[in-house]
Amino acid sequence: METSPNTGLQSFPNIVQRLSKVSESNEKQIHENLVAVEAYLSNSILDISIPDHRAAANQVQDWTINATSSTEAFAQEAPYAAEPKPVISSQEIVKRCSTKVTGLRILAHLQDLHISNFDSSAALVACLAAFTDLKDPWTSEDSYYLAQSMLTKHIGSVKDDSKLFDRLIKELLLDHVKPLFLKSKPSVLTDQGRKAIAPLPGTAVPSDFESGSKPWKFQSPHILTVFYWVLEQLNGTMVEKHWPLIIPPLLTILDDVSIPLKIRGCQLLKILLKVVPPSLLERSGLGSVFHDTLMPYLLFLPSLTPEEESIPLLNATYDTLLSLTLTRYKSPETKSTKIKTLDAILRYGILNGYTHAGEKVRIAELLVKKSTDMVNAMGIYCVKHLKDLLPITSSVLTAPFATAYPPLLDESVQLLKAIIVNGWPRLAFHRAEILEGLLICWTRIREENEPTNALVAVKENIEDVLHAVVQLLSDDQGLREELQLLRDCDSRLETLLKV
Repeated sequence: METSPNTGLQSFPNIVQRLSKVSESNEKQIHENLVAVEAYLSNSILDISIPDHRAAANQVQDWTINATSSTEAFAQEAPYAAEPKPVISSQEIVKRCSTKVTGLRILAHLQDLHISNFDSSAALVACLAAFTDLKDPWTSEDSYYLAQSMLTKHIGSVKDDSKLFDRLIKELLLDHVKPLFLKSKPSVLTDQGRKAIAPLPGTAVPSDFESGSKPWKFQSPHILTVFYWVLEQLNGTMVEKHWPLIIPPLLTILDDVSIPLKIRGCQLLKILLKVVPPSLLERSGLGSVFHDTLMPYLLFLPSLTPEEESIPLLNATYDTLLSLTLTRYKSPETKSTKIKTLDAILRYGILNGYTHAGEKVRIAELLVKKSTDMVNAMGIYCVKHLKDLLPITSSVLTAPFATAYPPLLDESVQLLKAIIVNGWPRLAFHRAEILEGLLICWTRIREENEPTNALVAVKENIEDVLHAVVQLLSDDQGLREELQLLRDCDSRLETLLKV
């Protein structure tokens, strides 16, 4: 491609003609042309006051946006595809990421020239927002920081005008997100984003046509990152205004069979719950829809679900369910319903999960950790579950080889802390079970020849919990006698159980 340093303005409109001939599937040609455009913009003084040059610059920007935001090569392969999708090597990923960095640099050059108008603003923001998650395979550190810098500059000028910013968000949802989800809308929703009273049965889509009905999954996976970015920008007023545009894509992602997409859906919902008005969830009937959608995920356990997939899904689901419950039932009038919902999550999810997969230490660690979150959310109402939770902590702390995995010990001690803080009125009744687990674990760690730093930290936490128990029950004459008996039997407990 011809380039003219410093004074070759007459050749710039010809760039558009060259770009229009480049095949969208030819990655090599795309990269070469992007490099040439960047070289031209870096070495030429572009006069956008000339109509032809400004029009050409706008067209270059549009082409660059399309070339840079294309992520089909990184999408997962559709089931029963006519032709197998070629596997991208690590070298090819590096090349494609480099191409996208070049495209973003071109957009940065054009941004400095202030050629963007509002008509192209949404397309530009969608392109930049696609690079706001470093976990995405098409996003490198260079593209991430470049996109963040450009977004800050671009959005900063738009956010000052609330109407203009609201219009931008609407265009992103209406023109960029919605079209990709049109063919996979959940049947439980009305067109207004409310719960359908009598939903029709979902349309069965043959597996070999799934790629056509889910372009967001098989052609444009970057739209999930764009959608996440949009949700982060919303406030309560905007959520209510754009509710019909937000909910169908969100439920579609949550309902997908892919576990990574279920996790992504949980993350999206959790972001939305930070700003959604509780009344909107109830008026639309979607509070119960979200709850019913998430609850089955609590039983995605080994061995039916691989542990590597189960752990992140369970972690995201429990966090989202807790956020959903606390958001739905904020008012004092709904406190009893909140407690019933938390009871169901604890019984159906954590206790069932521990029964079925408690022998997997990483699963057990996660479930014990989420038990702590539930106890803290319930407050004093957690006492009804002590008969189920305390045996779990006791079995963990007294296990013969418990010291082999300190993280599970630490989470068990943290759960006991939460139980003591929230359920202290029942502490005296359960003191024997609590003391048994803590003392056995403490003595085993003490007997370790060379305890690791993690075990030392667990030992210190146990000492803190024991001191709290002793102080809380110091007026109980029966406990004082029991502690004295323990000190007489084992001199190592002399200072540990001192009243």
